[in-house]
Formats: sequence, C-alpha cells, structure tokens
Amino acid sequence: MIVGLGVDLLENSRVAQELARGDWRQENGVFTSEEIKRCSTGKNPALRYAACFAAKEATLKALGIGVSDLAMFREVEIALDENGEYAVVLHNRLKSESEQLGVRHIRVSVAAAAKQTGAMVILES
Repeated sequence: MIVGLGVDLLENSRVAQELARGDWRQENGVFTSEEIKRCSTGKNPALRYAACFAAKEATLKALGIGVSDLAMFREVEIALDENGEYAVVLHNRLKSESEQLGVRHIRVSVAAAAKQTGAMVILES
C-alpha cells in the first residue's frame, strides 16, 4: 500500500550555480560525505548533485515533512544499491517518522535531461 508520494523537479543551471558558489558544502548540511564523494566524480557533477537533491526533496515531500533546517537533508541519504540504482536511506528523525508511518519500502526514480532533473519517491507499507 502506498503511504506517501513525492515529486521534485529542478533546473540543472541552478545546481551548477550553487555548486560554483560553494553553497552546498557538507558543513551546510545538504549532502553527506558519501554523497559528496559520489557526486563530485565524473564529467558533469552538477547533474549528479541535481539527481541527489531532487531525490532528497521528493523523499521529504513523500514523508509530508517541511524542512525546518538544512541538516534534515543529511537525514535523507541517496545511495546506490548493489545494481547501481538509486536507493534512499533514512537516518535519525526521518527514520523514526517513516517507521511511524509504517514505511517498509522506499522506491525512487530519477530522470535527468539537459536542462532539468526530476525525481519521484513512493513510500510503501
């Protein structure tokens, strides 16, 4: 049974600008050290960061949680599973919140194009 659904869409140029300004450094609480390591590699890190950020936002929306502080973004970790697919790992407050909602599975899908990146998250009981 679906207990939550979240969607997010953002402009890749915005992500590139924020990265260039240093707005998404780890100490700002948006990305975990593992996400930074993974997203910073490859030809176009901005697309990797965009996918990660969109998936985080979609997860928060699926949980029905407004962001009260940037540290909440670090409680949603976007990882890669054994097949190289995106996976969501929740920590601390958000893990507790998901357990209260009865979430047993989190499905995430990310789509990226030249100008925009989007993500959809489905929470299942």
